[in-house]
Amino acid sequence: MNKLLPILLAILITSCSIDIDTVDNNRQYNIDLAQDWMDNLFIHSDFESARSQMHSEFTFTYMGITETGGIPYTKDVFINDYLPIVGELLPNGIVLTTTDVIADENGVALMQTGDSEGINGEYDNQYVFTFKMKDGLIHTVEEFNSDLLVATRLYRNELLPLD
Repeated sequence: MNKLLPILLAILITSCSIDIDTVDNNRQYNIDLAQDWMDNLFIHSDFESARSQMHSEFTFTYMGITETGGIPYTKDVFINDYLPIVGELLPNGIVLTTTDVIADENGVALMQTGDSEGINGEYDNQYVFTFKMKDGLIHTVEEFNSDLLVATRLYRNELLPLD
């Protein structure tokens, strides 16, 4: 039995091993896909290329506590309705610079800084976009940022003291 134990252990370890190269390739593919999608939307304004990178069940959700927050938008609604609102609020566009990335074989988080001029003056914010992938395409995106800046700098909401 003592001689059989190392053989059984080796078989168990081999059968449970993870192909690190495959995981790393999937991770890098996801990073490249997420960054390319952001570039297609905000640098190239190539909405058709961005659309082709989105899964048929795609949803985008802005996670801030605003009028548009917490609502999952489908691919068509995101491209046709949501992005034009962003364009109206940021008529000169926005420069998003990736500062950090966390990724695995299932998804990506892009940490970005935004530099822009909004309809009410300078608007700079910090962002985290989380991506989940399915079938080699972007399945879900969630956007996190300072909704306080969005509310006050883009929508001109005023902060009122709590009595």
